[in-house]
Amino acid sequence: MYFLKIGLFFLSSIFLNSILAQEYFKRNDSVQVFDRLNNQYTKPWVGGLNHLQVSEIDINLDGKNDLFVFDRSGFNISTFINNGTPNTIDYTFAPQYKDSFPALHDWVLFRDYNCDGKMDIFTYSSGGAAVYKNTSTTQLSFQLVTNLIYSDFLPDDGINNSINLYISSTDIPAIDDIDNDGDLDILTFSILGTYVEYHKNLSMETYGVCDSLKFVLSNKCWGFFSENLSNNSVTLNDTCDYNISNPQRQLLFNQHLAEIELKKKHSGSTLFALDIDANGSKELVLGDVSFNNLLLLINGDTTSNFSASYMTAEDLSFPENNSSTLAVDMDVFPAGFYIDVNNDNKKDLLVTNNCYSGCENTKGIWLYLNTGTNNSPQFNFQKENFLQDEMIELGERANPVFFDYDGDGLMDLIISNYGVYDKTLPLLYKSSLFLYHNIGTTNNPIFKLIDDDFAGISSINLDLVGNKPVLGIYPAFGDLDNDGDKDMIIGDNAGNLHYFSNNAGAGNPANFVLSQPKYQSIDVGAFATPQLIDLNRDGKLDLVIGKENGYFSYFQNTGTVSAPFFTKTTDSLGYANVKHPMFFKGNSVPCIVDDNGSYIMFAGSASGNIFKFENIDGNLSGAFSRVDTSFLSIYEGINSSITMADINGSGYLDMIVGNQAGGVAFFKGAEAIISVKDLNQVSAVSVYPNPSNGNVYIDVANNSLKNASIEVFDLMGKSQLKKMVNTARMQLNLQYLPQGIYLLKFANDKGNKVIKWIKK
Repeated sequence: MYFLKIGLFFLSSIFLNSILAQEYFKRNDSVQVFDRLNNQYTKPWVGGLNHLQVSEIDINLDGKNDLFVFDRSGFNISTFINNGTPNTIDYTFAPQYKDSFPALHDWVLFRDYNCDGKMDIFTYSSGGAAVYKNTSTTQLSFQLVTNLIYSDFLPDDGINNSINLYISSTDIPAIDDIDNDGDLDILTFSILGTYVEYHKNLSMETYGVCDSLKFVLSNKCWGFFSENLSNNSVTLNDTCDYNISNPQRQLLFNQHLAEIELKKKHSGSTLFALDIDANGSKELVLGDVSFNNLLLLINGDTTSNFSASYMTAEDLSFPENNSSTLAVDMDVFPAGFYIDVNNDNKKDLLVTNNCYSGCENTKGIWLYLNTGTNNSPQFNFQKENFLQDEMIELGERANPVFFDYDGDGLMDLIISNYGVYDKTLPLLYKSSLFLYHNIGTTNNPIFKLIDDDFAGISSINLDLVGNKPVLGIYPAFGDLDNDGDKDMIIGDNAGNLHYFSNNAGAGNPANFVLSQPKYQSIDVGAFATPQLIDLNRDGKLDLVIGKENGYFSYFQNTGTVSAPFFTKTTDSLGYANVKHPMFFKGNSVPCIVDDNGSYIMFAGSASGNIFKFENIDGNLSGAFSRVDTSFLSIYEGINSSITMADINGSGYLDMIVGNQAGGVAFFKGAEAIISVKDLNQVSAVSVYPNPSNGNVYIDVANNSLKNASIEVFDLMGKSQLKKMVNTARMQLNLQYLPQGIYLLKFANDKGNKVIKWIKK
């Protein structure tokens, strides 16, 4: 079995007159998956969706808006191409566009601020919002316009008092043309909450065009209402004492931080604006962090320039009273998004939850189709799991493990989870094993869900002290009693292990029976993710256990093949650690594989990066070599978890990656071929600085410039940029690329040269 070798790093000394063979994993969505009722998932390998924000943007530049989905629980991006025709919903998962977007976090909204017909990015940044302009021509691209939007908080004194336009990382603001003058304004809760601030964009008034971000605080309590402290209703006709002609005195603004402890802190709200009664003024829909419903506020403004917005009524059952549809009832913190889903040029309503955890995670995208108009919508409820019902979706934190459960020689797929949210349960989550049986062939795997609580783990009280089930389970399989079938070890979120013996016998579908909870009193503190493997190659299965601090514990089997006894050898195996400095936890998940007689350890992590370690054999008391901290730049969201096996008979290992969002992604093992003809005819090419933040100089020295080009590849072999070379020295601006390792290929009529470059 071959494994990934990044041979490009050693081109000059290894491959002079041959081709370069590089094994790698490529994301693949062709493997079919069916649910228990034999319905085929159309998007099985999306990777799950939890706590979402949804926007529309033309991703493939075909003139039709596609779907951009941002999961704030893992800051992960999912992109879907719109294949639909009028009155149809047809989206294809298209992960290849994910890397075209800059690093995003907390909240993301797409709006066309400069009226060029292309959706730009508004996203959270340091207590406010950053803006990226859509610069796409032949391919999707974005350019940072500002790290922070500023607004003049004292517009009446004739002095520019612009300071950071505050938007909480928890909130979602309303970014819309509130006064219908052609440019985008912003509605956001103030730093203390209670009141909504109206920041008016003066682009049209100042320049006559809408392509600027020139904001002033136009109203400190827009709509003249205040959000109540004890619930998510509002008080109407609240004029807010300090909202005078000079809308905010600087002294009062400086007092905000001091007043925070005197008033209820603002804990989170979502906003979006729409005209619901065809009078031109914008209504406001509000979601609150502690409640399940959306609140609609009716705007009574009848002025010609919509400068006198005030709320005259509230509807706590939105959108129930629009076409007698179903009111939103989602645990918890709902957020609304107004976009055209079914291609009928009418904006529909998508409702998601905006929380991070402890809320709905499998029925979290409610779809309401609009049968009215954009300024007088009639919403009709369709489903509560839009997109989620088309994929493998296990709630929170999916952990895949390959295991031939029925002994037919085909690898089946067991996926555990932290839990599916269920507010009726004392723990609020149900943690279980999902069994996907491989009903395909040796060369064509097909998975079908046959059990969503395999071995009944969710109802077994493995927590002996609390007399209740456990959460965050993770399985490992191996023949611990030497009877020819594989038994199961379950790790849990508390750091304990539990032993289930397999009573089925060799060649039969596994039948796991609890044999010993808190197996051999092994406790690694928290987040136990075990793997059974003969690590010291003495013929007996040992235990390697990932854990919360990012290290790995090694328990050597000092018993026998039939009666193992696990003795802790070290709590820091190989001194390997996957904890990222920006994360409080490491959450290491081991996946040790045998590469032609040598062990390699891949590992998932809390940060979502995949780590790779070598130099393991004969070095169990030493330090492993950390080869990669971001393997192939694969990122499927935080809390990554991986499993590997050759499931299609190709001779290459395939890989499945799980994540916090409760889904999995499939990566097919393959071999990439990059031609390196006549390499010895191309002399040295310099790339500097290296590493750098993105500004790179290329010096091709005396190399021929005939048909010369420079091309930038990521480690998946995807071309990121290609330019013709006309001078011996040129500059590239690669700041838009994510951090990682890239390959710069210089080619001319004589051959080519490949140089590794690191974007820091």
